[in-house]
Amino acid sequence: MIKKILLLLLLVIVILGAILSYNALKVSSKQISAKPAADIEIPENAVKHLSEAIQIETISYEDVQDRDTVASQAILDYIQKTYPLVDSLLKKEVIAEYSLLYTWQGTDKNLAPIILLAHTDVVPIEGVPREYWKKNPEKPTEQSWKYPPFSGTIAEDYIWGRGSLDDKMNVFGILEAVEMLLGEGFQSKRTIYLAFGHDEEVGGKEGAKKIAENLQKKGVKAEFILDEGLFILKGLVPGVEKPVAYIGAAEKGFVNIELSVLGEGGHSSRPPLQTPIGILSQAIVSLESHPFTANIDGASQAMLEYLTPEMPFLNRLAFNNRWLFESVLISQMSKKSASNAILRTTIAPTMLEGSQKANVLPIRAKVTVNFRIKPGETSQTVLAHVNEVVGDERVKANILSRGFDNNNPIPISDINSTGFKVLHQTIKEIFPGVLVSPALMIAGTDSKHFYEISQNIYRFSPVYLREDELASFHGKDERVSIQNFKKTIHFYHQLIGNFGK
Repeated sequence: MIKKILLLLLLVIVILGAILSYNALKVSSKQISAKPAADIEIPENAVKHLSEAIQIETISYEDVQDRDTVASQAILDYIQKTYPLVDSLLKKEVIAEYSLLYTWQGTDKNLAPIILLAHTDVVPIEGVPREYWKKNPEKPTEQSWKYPPFSGTIAEDYIWGRGSLDDKMNVFGILEAVEMLLGEGFQSKRTIYLAFGHDEEVGGKEGAKKIAENLQKKGVKAEFILDEGLFILKGLVPGVEKPVAYIGAAEKGFVNIELSVLGEGGHSSRPPLQTPIGILSQAIVSLESHPFTANIDGASQAMLEYLTPEMPFLNRLAFNNRWLFESVLISQMSKKSASNAILRTTIAPTMLEGSQKANVLPIRAKVTVNFRIKPGETSQTVLAHVNEVVGDERVKANILSRGFDNNNPIPISDINSTGFKVLHQTIKEIFPGVLVSPALMIAGTDSKHFYEISQNIYRFSPVYLREDELASFHGKDERVSIQNFKKTIHFYHQLIGNFGK
């Protein structure tokens, strides 16, 4: 009897192994073949142009009243002066004072247009007051960058400064490419819009949103929209050895929720058994201890479908038999912040406020928690999760209602569209040897305002970044290599040519 059971068990194992192996072997590559693009001569002054643009301090602050309107106007003037063919041959519209919309009219009105998005504003320098850099542009401090953040220094084969990666690299990569194409006499069959917002870092409600409304009034329906987004990275997905160009086919939404607790105040020498900050701290711990459910679906599932065929056999066996191994895969992917973020809505307490004096109990303590919302969830489902997990009537949870505090995710774009295929092809032409994959964009972009104009929205920045370079995004020592910037120009030159011919 035992022998029969063992034989039956062995048979089950053999059959299961055969099924798993078959599923691992049957997957075929989704990578397209493309010949490397011919080299082009990048203008000698292109690097200098990006350097000079970085020197214009187009910072977006949370309080829009703090905007430097002189800098906002200066970047428009600089573009007009630096790209005379773009400014004179394309139709130019200034939107909401500081955003730009250029229309390059195509010869075939039956072809749907494409839209290239980017933004001219940048985030502040964390921890270093703006005034410091005004008064001490060359003097280092413990918090300072290797080169001053608005110097646009060209050194060590890099262009240094805030905005070099996010997102003046794309703005000026597009402009350099279009100026070149106009100089070459290229005429696109398809109409091309260049849209440069001025307030993406605070939600794009005045810039990109107004540009989108302008296009909607004109009845524009685009074939394809490309915004800043994910990069070419190596080592993000286990088992994939080659660098991968990740195209954001969807992006997370976001919501800021304020948790607050009221107290009696008073002197710290007579504290209550539990202070408002203590209650609030327990709420934060509860939230972080109860993450949102993780799933491999949508853009994350599409990413694995593209990358699984490129993995070694054992990895393919696991990733292509998710019906058996999904819980294990989720467990492993959840251990790293980058892969965890593509599986679930994330929770990040960012701003904590209590008393203004060390010996005074706060009457009100509050914390702002930033949630990046996975497609399929909304700000309301996030709020419900918060209230359920915290479970304390003393803690009040409210969605903050400022313009850049709340945005639900939009659905995944079609990865079988013409636009995605041309983008895939162009990446292969400019970056031979890399893999291409759709993915979930975990941050937000201006593209969210354009969903009514096209559902084929993709988010990709054409640069190959190492881990240390990626860390400078929104961080210290932001920089882009000269080689990467030249590749960016080449990429947009090729992409426009591919769409427009």
